[in-house]
Amino acid sequence: MRFLSWKRQSPAPAADEPSSQGVSLDREANERLEQWSRAVRRVRVSRSLLSLAWTAGPVTGLGLTGGYWVAYGQPPHTQLLIYFTTFTVLSGLIGLLAKIVYDSTWGPAQERAEAEVSSAIDHLGDLILASRDLHVAGLSGHARRSEAARQLLRRVDLSPAGIGLACQDLTGDRQLGEILARIESYRRSGLFTRIRDLNAQHEELFDAAYQQIRGEAPLAANALRERFLGEVPQLRAGIQRNEAFIERVLAGFEEDNPLLITMGDVEDMLGLAFELINGREIPILTFTYRGRWQLARALEALETTRSRYRLAQAASDNRIRALAAWLIEANALPYELVPEELPPNKLLERVIAAMDDLQMRIDRLQALEQRRALDRASRERLARTADTLSTALSLYRSAREALVTLGNAHAELLKATERWNDLASALPGDPQRLRTDRGGRGLRIVERTISLEEDAKQTVCQQLMRHLRDEGLEWLRSDPQGRHNREHLRNLTPQRARHLAVETALALEPHIQLSRPEVQRGLGATNASYLGGLEPGMSAREKRDLGEAMAASVEEDLSRSAEQLALALVRHYHVELTEDGRQFLTETYGARERVLATISRGQQLSEQASQVSLLSRRPTPVPLPRRDWYRSLVRARRSLRR
Repeated sequence: MRFLSWKRQSPAPAADEPSSQGVSLDREANERLEQWSRAVRRVRVSRSLLSLAWTAGPVTGLGLTGGYWVAYGQPPHTQLLIYFTTFTVLSGLIGLLAKIVYDSTWGPAQERAEAEVSSAIDHLGDLILASRDLHVAGLSGHARRSEAARQLLRRVDLSPAGIGLACQDLTGDRQLGEILARIESYRRSGLFTRIRDLNAQHEELFDAAYQQIRGEAPLAANALRERFLGEVPQLRAGIQRNEAFIERVLAGFEEDNPLLITMGDVEDMLGLAFELINGREIPILTFTYRGRWQLARALEALETTRSRYRLAQAASDNRIRALAAWLIEANALPYELVPEELPPNKLLERVIAAMDDLQMRIDRLQALEQRRALDRASRERLARTADTLSTALSLYRSAREALVTLGNAHAELLKATERWNDLASALPGDPQRLRTDRGGRGLRIVERTISLEEDAKQTVCQQLMRHLRDEGLEWLRSDPQGRHNREHLRNLTPQRARHLAVETALALEPHIQLSRPEVQRGLGATNASYLGGLEPGMSAREKRDLGEAMAASVEEDLSRSAEQLALALVRHYHVELTEDGRQFLTETYGARERVLATISRGQQLSEQASQVSLLSRRPTPVPLPRRDWYRSLVRARRSLRR
């Protein structure tokens, strides 16, 4: 129990009055006494003393007598019996006292740490929901309805009425929504024959609606098709993560530009922390070399430069997508023009067109300002448009710099590959074979598990809760209707959400090394736990049970990681992917045999291809920023200063 700290002093007493009229209440002594009381109650002294009496009395007496009689053929001396009984009593009392002292001193700190873990799980669950809402709030019109419908269709336990609502929001067709609701009702009853009847009866109607929404929202369209066929997301499969979300979050911190982080990245980062705190163990695959030290160093250098190149390649496209996300958030680019599966080069074209449109808006307002003075509303519109273009220019320059970094990383990769090839050719047969046995030299696959130990969980949660308190995002559960929660969640602006994602990454970094390329690559090849069951108003215990259940139920699929590993070994390291190696990857990690066979057939051309270029695909060329953008911005700033 915590006592209210209150202190009130009466006005200064007169000289002839006693000075004991002031009222002063303090909680320090009571709080310390309460800690000792809780420690004594937790230890349960009466039960401990009873157990000690039983152990020191009958148990010690019978055990000592029996053992002494078997060893020496006579009962023990009275002094020996007294010694062992006294030893048992004193040892038990010392242990009991040590337990009380520990619980009264370090015990409260452990309790606070466990409370912080529970509170962090509680807050993270609500913040994940809030980040989803922020993502939807950044859209408008049909795009907002499409994204909200996609979020609904991701839920495994979505009711037939919910599926009908999502379909109606996506297609605007109430009849099709009713058909999908009927299909879901039949699916829940296991009547798949009736589902096939409805598929055949309404196939043309669905295909027309599917083709209509496919170009604008391909992910939502695919989810709707699965529902039409009577299929639902599998809990064991998990949810696919956004590609290179860790790189974008860390880049936002390193470049001091939070706008590189999208709301989808925020949700993924918070979800990753939620998974790990609830006990998720994520396996990843890497490889190492056992043998000559020169080859080992060359392998380490090549793998490091290759990982840096892959991250630089992802960063180049990530900057373009971050720029597009910002323009959508600023209502400068319609969401329908930049669907999720749009190639980076097409995306860049539409981003540049949006920036040209911003520049033309500024020029039109400038021309109007030259004819007559702008009114207040027009000046505010000019200021908003100029700020949007200025921010977009900053992100555009970041994309241009990422392209330069990619070129440098590619040059380093070529040097490291040449070094490896020279050493490997000088030692034929040693490094060019993937070993599946335990002995000998060669390249070996290394399995690593990413998880948080108990102490690491407490440290991460304490750091997160400290940040939430500093940002005013912590709330209490005193209101049964959750009004306090809703009020604090409204304070979660997109800017604060991006800073929270960065803080979460920094809290996880010392424990799982998020900045390491192989960790980012491994996490990107795995699916996240399904968290669609999170709902507003859930208690901390319910969120923890959900997180632990989902972390335990997700199926760890290493097939993609194994296939990517095999491709890298053949393409960059000229490894001979033998029949035994393919069988090992198939049986151990579930890699697809046809994919490995294709990789193996291409290994004869890998050496020639690597001598030409190691670019798996051409990077998206980002031209220099246009001078007209800068000129329009300068003129707008001058007008606003007048």
